Amino acid sequence: MGLYFKNKTSETVLVAYAYHSPGCDGSEWAKKGWYRITPGATAKVLTGWAGNSKYFYYAETEGVTRVWQGEFITPLPSNPFDWCWNTGSTDSRDLGLRKLEISWEVTDYTLGLT
Repeated sequence: MGLYFKNKTSETVLVAYAYHSPGCDGSEWAKKGWYRITPGATAKVLTGWAGNSKYFYYAETEGVTRVWQGEFITPLPSNPFDWCWNTGSTDSRDLGLRKLEISWEVTDYTLGLT
């Protein structure tokens, strides 16, 4: 069981995602990244039941020729991280994450990045 991202492109993709984490430094969300996913590969980012939840994600190819983004802005650093939603650093970029809502009956969910 879990949440997965599958790279369906011909380039390596970097993924960051956010998950519900009540009380995380005054916010309700935490964020984690970067998952480096080679072409055709799948990365498991969350273990456990994926359903009945809301997540947010941002992804870009290594060459930044393709970006998956949304309207939910948070600072994301260039190095791997596991932070609360409002945490940032001097090397962070303010990036917009997309919302991903998964219905209650789903145990495993794979989002294909194309």
